[in-house]
Amino acid sequence: MRLLAIGFALPSPDVDNYTVLTAPSYFDYDAILIDPESLTAMAARLQDEGAEFEAQDGRPIINGPSSASSVGAADQFLRRTEETQRLLDNGGVVIVLGRPNATQAGIRGFEGCDRYSWLPAPAGIAWGQPAIRAAEGRQLRIEDDTHPIASVLREFRNEFRYRAVFDDRLPAFVRSAHVIATGGAGLPIAAEFRIGAGRVVFIPALPSDTYLSRSALADGLLNAAKQMLASSDQAEPPYWARTVAVPGLEQVEAELEEAEATVREARERIEPIRERHDTLASYRRLLTADGPAFTAAVRDALVLLGFEVTSGAGQPLEVESEGRLAFVETEGSREQVVEWPYIRLQRRLEQRMLKQGGEQPKGIVVANGHRDTAPEQRTWQVSEPLTVACENYRYALLTGETLFALVRRALGGAEEGALLGMRRTLFAAAGLVTEAAALGETVEGEESGPIF
Repeated sequence: MRLLAIGFALPSPDVDNYTVLTAPSYFDYDAILIDPESLTAMAARLQDEGAEFEAQDGRPIINGPSSASSVGAADQFLRRTEETQRLLDNGGVVIVLGRPNATQAGIRGFEGCDRYSWLPAPAGIAWGQPAIRAAEGRQLRIEDDTHPIASVLREFRNEFRYRAVFDDRLPAFVRSAHVIATGGAGLPIAAEFRIGAGRVVFIPALPSDTYLSRSALADGLLNAAKQMLASSDQAEPPYWARTVAVPGLEQVEAELEEAEATVREARERIEPIRERHDTLASYRRLLTADGPAFTAAVRDALVLLGFEVTSGAGQPLEVESEGRLAFVETEGSREQVVEWPYIRLQRRLEQRMLKQGGEQPKGIVVANGHRDTAPEQRTWQVSEPLTVACENYRYALLTGETLFALVRRALGGAEEGALLGMRRTLFAAAGLVTEAAALGETVEGEESGPIF
């Protein structure tokens, strides 16, 4: 099985990544994943920016009528409706990242270009108001743990951000939807709809700057799609079948309903516990991770210590405490961490000085050297040039292991005064900050910077 991904790239040999304008016919696949936001984004790029796209046959895509030498964008958009219907009629699976509907003007021949024009809907439902309403949140509670997509929702629950909810009071929704997960106030954010012989599954959106493993996500979605395709081969019984009496079945159905209610109650108890578990376990990334995952772990740790993050998503990390700003650079390595985080930090500070002047932010470098080695077996994690450079420029340099020790102290119930002391130590430090110095402990023969 191959999956076609539109607008949300997934790195896998079993996934073909395209845009709505450049993709092959949808019915050439058994399953597709689509971010509807990408449709209006592509229309805007074509209309406003004059972006260039190429169809599968090599002809350029233009904002005008099709000809022998070019393909009209309107034709590319409009053909997707029939292609999706054909895919569903053949028992295919469509996975949709839930978004509120929106339109993009300017596509000649298709002025009503919107995010859901391509997707067939059950009777009585339109993919927009009032069925789909704009919303923003991250709470996710799985309602059907047996659904194939539930494992994906559980594994990436910390990364999903719902941008739309379904109105579960609409009779058409109640009649045709199967709720998989809910968000705040129990509103559906993941649901399945049977359309023809196929299945349309809405799941919450995934921000492009989230620190998830897209390879793992691709594997999870592929496995879920395979399971849904396999179960779609089983024909649904006609509506009247449930009216045929079977001796003993009514009692078993009552027992099943009671057992399912018990499972739902247990799931409601376990979800918040799992969320707390995942949050606490994520701090171990300070000892094991590199790249964006390590940066995210450092950010979460600094927030736990009382720092306020002032940088936006996807921007270099900046934190603040008591009105003082600090630029933070992170680096993880299977070997010793060398000078790169210092170089990046120096460039950021120089750019800040040239643009704004005034008091310069503090520099903090967090390094996770020899990350594949157990902490007690690690040798010197940072290079001597990195250490000397941080000392000379009065940047604080600490390892992920040291920051993890601060996290453990904070989770152990450290008072605000102790946390304030940790923050002030990082602002005062010049060079390597040891665990004892960061915790405010006195070690013979070791100097520590002033805390107050």
